[in-house]
Amino acid sequence: MRELVLEDDPILRKRAPLFDFENPQEDPDKLIEELLDAMQKYEGMGLSACQIGVDLKVFVMRYNGGALACFNPRIVEYSPETTYINEGCLSFPGLFIPVERAYGVSTEYYRKDGVKMSGTFVDVTAKCFQHEYDHMLGKLYIDGVSNFKLKNARKKQNLWLRKRRNNDHKNF
Repeated sequence: MRELVLEDDPILRKRAPLFDFENPQEDPDKLIEELLDAMQKYEGMGLSACQIGVDLKVFVMRYNGGALACFNPRIVEYSPETTYINEGCLSFPGLFIPVERAYGVSTEYYRKDGVKMSGTFVDVTAKCFQHEYDHMLGKLYIDGVSNFKLKNARKKQNLWLRKRRNNDHKNF
């Protein structure tokens, strides 16, 4: 399994290229399997290919008790209604910040076999889709957050990481 990419890796700031169904850069089945395995292992709601070091427009997310793999996703419409909920990212362990996002999104994406799909997501799944979609564009959830909010969130993150390290040492 590929390692999870952390926040200082430049791939997280890159705009990912499209997945090429005619001449695949990666085996789609293997890529989905690796993304799902990593998402499970790190207990995430979603995971983008860039987060395991693969520079392609592909992500997976939990959906309806299962998982959904989206190749070359696009958001075609955002609802005017927004939500403001704490958000985290597996590449930023323990860093949670309230982020405003559209309550609903209309999307287009491709399945692993190249079939075009469209879907509408609301609430938490819409938030997840937007978060993972932003990864495709090299955007991160901390972008646009005030320095004050980020600084406070970093303090909480450091406490979280310290507790986690201490708990890991107790397990030996």
